[in-house]
Amino acid sequence: MRRVLAALLVVALLLPVALLLSLSFSRQWTWPALLPAQWQLRLWRDLLADTAGIGSAIGHSLLMAVGVGSVATVLGFPTSRRVAQHRRRGRLLALIHLPYALSPVVLGVSLLYVFLKWHLAGHLVGVMLAQLIFAYAYAVILLSGFWNPRTAALVDLAHTLGAERTQVWRRVLIPMAMPMLLICLFQTFLISWFDYPLALLIGGGQVQTLTIRLFEYFSSGDIRLAASCALLLMAPPLLALLMNQRLLSPATTPHMETLDE
Repeated sequence: MRRVLAALLVVALLLPVALLLSLSFSRQWTWPALLPAQWQLRLWRDLLADTAGIGSAIGHSLLMAVGVGSVATVLGFPTSRRVAQHRRRGRLLALIHLPYALSPVVLGVSLLYVFLKWHLAGHLVGVMLAQLIFAYAYAVILLSGFWNPRTAALVDLAHTLGAERTQVWRRVLIPMAMPMLLICLFQTFLISWFDYPLALLIGGGQVQTLTIRLFEYFSSGDIRLAASCALLLMAPPLLALLMNQRLLSPATTPHMETLDE
């Protein structure tokens, strides 16, 4: 039974990818044929040659996702400590959840007026700052769970053994938190990578991202280009997921086993 469920899960995951691949390589595909009648490589050749200007959209998306994920993780780690150790921890966490109580469209419209005043609308930095509101809040929420009694006990033990504050961070806290930090970096990367409403509202059409191109192609009825963009949109997250699993494997995190002992 488990094998059947596993097989169904694999099919459910791979079927959309197979459909997108077929659409991106198809030249003629009419109902009710299960497979395209004709295939072509021209579309992918044009994309790789950047005749459609898709390269700049990929570059913008990668730059923003890496930047937003890195800043959110670096700032969220110490902030989560202050929040977790605060006497009003529950209220602070509720306040940090506030961006997720609002729709990105509502938040984008609210920020647009301020960003226009600050001349940030229509610029890459403005879009990244808007995305950082969600990513930073997510990082603080995720990493606040790291600061538990076990972590506090190990910090106290390190201080008892004569470790200074910088040594505690460098040799105890950061190695312990590395798996969570990598997960946080991956998740906040995805928040920026898949963002559409904030990039559209704050970017104002001046900042082209892969998600904006995807919706443009879909709205224009060019389903083959939309399928190609969707595949390109899937590639970096899948690569990051594989790297994340590799970095989080027991063989690459021996310090965690040592700490557990």
